[in-house]
Amino acid sequence: MEIEAKYVISDPAVFDALLDLRALGEYRLRPAGERYLIDHYLDTSGRNLLRGGYACRLREGEASGGWVLTVKSVGQATGAVHEREEYECVVAPGAAPAEWPEGPARDIVTRLSNGQPLTELLALRQHRSDRSVAHGDRPVGVMSLDTVQTDAAGRHMVGRELEVELEPAGRVDDLIALEAALGPYELRAEPTSKFERALTLLSRGAGRKAVARKKKAPATRADEPMAEAGRAILRFHFERMLAEEEGTRKGEDPEALHRMRVATRRQRAAFRIVERHFRKKAVRDFRDELRTLAERLGAVRDLDVLIERFQTYRGALGGEAAHALEPLLDDWRSRRDTARREMLHHLDGDDYQNFTKRYAEFLKAAGAGVKDAHDHSPQPRLVRDVLPSEIWEHYGQLHAYDGVLEWAPIETVHALRIEGKRLRYLLEFFSEALGPGLARTIDALVALQDHIGELHDVDVTIKLLQDFLVRDARASVSPAVAQAVGRYLKREQARLRTLQRTLKRPWKRVAGAWLRHALGRAVATL
Repeated sequence: MEIEAKYVISDPAVFDALLDLRALGEYRLRPAGERYLIDHYLDTSGRNLLRGGYACRLREGEASGGWVLTVKSVGQATGAVHEREEYECVVAPGAAPAEWPEGPARDIVTRLSNGQPLTELLALRQHRSDRSVAHGDRPVGVMSLDTVQTDAAGRHMVGRELEVELEPAGRVDDLIALEAALGPYELRAEPTSKFERALTLLSRGAGRKAVARKKKAPATRADEPMAEAGRAILRFHFERMLAEEEGTRKGEDPEALHRMRVATRRQRAAFRIVERHFRKKAVRDFRDELRTLAERLGAVRDLDVLIERFQTYRGALGGEAAHALEPLLDDWRSRRDTARREMLHHLDGDDYQNFTKRYAEFLKAAGAGVKDAHDHSPQPRLVRDVLPSEIWEHYGQLHAYDGVLEWAPIETVHALRIEGKRLRYLLEFFSEALGPGLARTIDALVALQDHIGELHDVDVTIKLLQDFLVRDARASVSPAVAQAVGRYLKREQARLRTLQRTLKRPWKRVAGAWLRHALGRAVATL
């Protein structure tokens, strides 16, 4: 029987404060490690296991050399406290139920599935920081602080949670006492599991998800010329870019600018792959314009992200501490306003307007700008002939970082993120031709990209804070301002060290042999 309490943490500043705790009331907390986990939830197409009252989970990252199979009952909670029937064992990665060890977990799944195959319903990624909980000499349980990423129904969501799972010597009275000690942090008791919440999201968006899948990438075929497949990819993301331009100009929803920036980045990545199939003069100006646009959008987006994170931190402080940070917020808002004016000036300029017209015509005209073929010396030009070498070259560029990550500076880690993003985009661009077997590979690349992306944001924040302390007169004349900014700087520096220390977890998945095998299987389908 599993007994645990679950809470949702809506404020990242509170999450960070809880990470620093070494005691809760009379209970001692001791760091017990960090883990990066991938949870795959399985069921039949008719959801027989769920209808039978159980969830089946395969967890990566918890057992050396295998995955942990967990079968547990669902829907039994009172407030934050969950009491559930639970059975676990270690299985080989990818093993079918018939190959699982004999025991209750296998018996329940076999009985409820009734011979039907299991498929993946959804996957959750989480970074977990564990704390052992003790009352005097008595071990009570394990407190976990989780950052959870959920992809379901076409939506990507990130949440933060706290769980306390009792060990054999722990009691429900301990959970009640710990909840009282957590009172000042204003956490929300969560009566449902991560799986149940993700499943609700999946069910609500089932119709929308089917539509989103059709629009996620353009149709590419293995037997079409690489140049025309590239043109279709570029046109797809160009149309997405234009669709977000109005919202970017208005500035009411920061996500419109974010989506426009992503679409621009994807076009630049696509050009890196397909440009050698076009004449240089035909595409050079388009690449240059996209680079300039990406710089203008990025200058605003980066400050949007930093300001949003900072306002969350400042809002959690309140009072004089929050007031002392007002000059820093004013400084960053001023920088953002300047960047936004420059962005709008670029979007209103003749160069950008002429670019969009010429580029649209190029993308509509099949054959435009394509290099001439030479019969006497044939060159690979079909997707099936070009894509295998592109995939392995991108993978090689990424895996080359394996020997340097342990001592790599921030700049090298950022370059790793770019290589990972390029491989991910390549696989997504040609997902139709490569088939459906790369979802797990792309998931691993996204996890690496997200981790390093947060590391990069924190590093940029640190540099801006240091610049403010040196440059701004308000930090010199007001000790309160300098101290408040200094505290935020120390917090970000600590966060940077944590992200650097835990980078090996998402990297381990990307560098594993299973990913090479997945790429090999995909290439073989071309």
